[in-house]
Amino acid sequence: MKPIRRTIRPSRAADLDALIDIGRRSWLSAFAQTAPFDLIVWWVREDRTNVFYRECWPAMMVLEEDGALIGLVQPKDDEINGLWVHPAHQGTGAGKILLRAGEDIIRSAGHQAVWLTCSGFNEKALHFYRGRGYVETRHERGRHVCGVEVVDIRLERRLAERRMDGG
Repeated sequence: MKPIRRTIRPSRAADLDALIDIGRRSWLSAFAQTAPFDLIVWWVREDRTNVFYRECWPAMMVLEEDGALIGLVQPKDDEINGLWVHPAHQGTGAGKILLRAGEDIIRSAGHQAVWLTCSGFNEKALHFYRGRGYVETRHERGRHVCGVEVVDIRLERRLAERRMDGG
């Protein structure tokens, strides 16, 4: 069996279609069974992934597996502003690799802590982040523009010095 080769690198303009596809598929995977239907309809109608990624792709890092994009992370200042893994590659360690890459960029910028916001509808992601030492520090309830009540959860984690052995 051939070993899997994974590489983290900055995104490129040529990646945009693949990034949008990953974003759409992973968003639906995260929310299709948990979010209210009105929120999903709004997201599809507004094509939020397409709009957002066309603006923000230069700030993203991508994970390639044997030359194909399988995930992305967007560090922004001291925040993980987005992390998505194609559903076919979830549970394979891809999310851990992307999170670590984002944290390394944030650490290299001189920050000692990292934070992110996760939807209360995304239980799978909340479990993932908690399992990596992220602690909930705030819950914000509000009404989404589509009329649905939402809860956004802020999670934070202190960044330790990165050891040379990868720990």
